[in-house]
Amino acid sequence: MPQETRPGKEDLQPPFTTYYEQIDGKYWFPTYTKAEGILHFAAQNGALSEDVHIRSTVRYTDYKRFRARSRIIFNGEDITNNKDSNDQKQPPDSSQPPTPTAPAK
Repeated sequence: MPQETRPGKEDLQPPFTTYYEQIDGKYWFPTYTKAEGILHFAAQNGALSEDVHIRSTVRYTDYKRFRARSRIIFNGEDITNNKDSNDQKQPPDSSQPPTPTAPAK
């Protein structure tokens, strides 16, 4: 069903189904999407209305594992591997509004 239904602005797309398969025997990823249907184009600017049959298949291939490294910097200090939670500086309480300061003169 189109999401946009104003005359001349229809968002036409056929119904589609996405198929998933296990990759690496553990994770499920989409491997292909099939769509088929008849799109109904309304008459406009002197042109007649038209029905168009459409069929498409989109394949998703060559999945690769993504890895990244990150660091946690708090107040200019790298606390990524800080294991002692008692010594860690606590971030300010975000539920409290910031204290207003007077503008410099």
